[in-house]
Amino acid sequence: MHHGQTRWGAVVTAAPLRLGIFTDGPRKAGGIFRDYALRLYYPLHELTWRDRWRCTPLLFGVELLVYQVDAVVERASDVDLDRVRNEDYVTLHRYKARFEALLRRVRAYNSTVAHQLDMGEQYVRLENRVTSGRLATHEDVLRLAELRPSDVRLMHAMIFSRLGRPVDEGLLDLLWPIEVLADIGNDLAHYREDVSTGQFNTYSAFVTLYGRAAPVRMRAEIDRYEHMFKTRLASIPPSQRARVEELCVRWYRSRIEHLPEPPTTATAL
Repeated sequence: MHHGQTRWGAVVTAAPLRLGIFTDGPRKAGGIFRDYALRLYYPLHELTWRDRWRCTPLLFGVELLVYQVDAVVERASDVDLDRVRNEDYVTLHRYKARFEALLRRVRAYNSTVAHQLDMGEQYVRLENRVTSGRLATHEDVLRLAELRPSDVRLMHAMIFSRLGRPVDEGLLDLLWPIEVLADIGNDLAHYREDVSTGQFNTYSAFVTLYGRAAPVRMRAEIDRYEHMFKTRLASIPPSQRARVEELCVRWYRSRIEHLPEPPTTATAL
């Protein structure tokens, strides 16, 4: 799974490539592609090897673009781009149109793809507002966790376009909460690393908000998303439900089992 919270920031600029792009970018994009496309989306759709080959180069390429240049969001982390209309602000407005044009050219565009591009833009803006100085509220933290998987949801939506299939809204709706859980799980796994490097982290934000009560508050949200997933399983045809549930639970459950203990000095704001 990914790590590095600004993967959506990668597509907001056409700046010259840096050396790190040729090392970190492919590795991180490959991890995301493997974890989501190969281990979740392809098996759920029971894609043949031929269909996988039709989808794989484009899906991996798009995820690589997402990671390619994350300089804009990182460079502007201390600047509220909604207030300071600098070069980064202009670049943010240009990226979506360019990305949309690319996806149209390769016949990987549909209304669901368009929606995920919008969600990606919302994520970039909210993350920027939080990292530029505004204290994240409980609602902000969860909204970031809900928006951050927009890039993998984009990959999923592209599968339907590439194969000429109608979008299965019921399946997308079912996967939404476990994609959030996987994102939270990633932050749980990288909690101490993110604290040491100053990166935004869902669990760290809960520790800031709730101190020693953070594990209880985080577990309550995890349980809520899990309940949402189990409720939505009813939308899956009975003949497929057991297979889908087994695959999804096996994919996400281990990620959210362990919550790190907050520092003994942690106190709620």
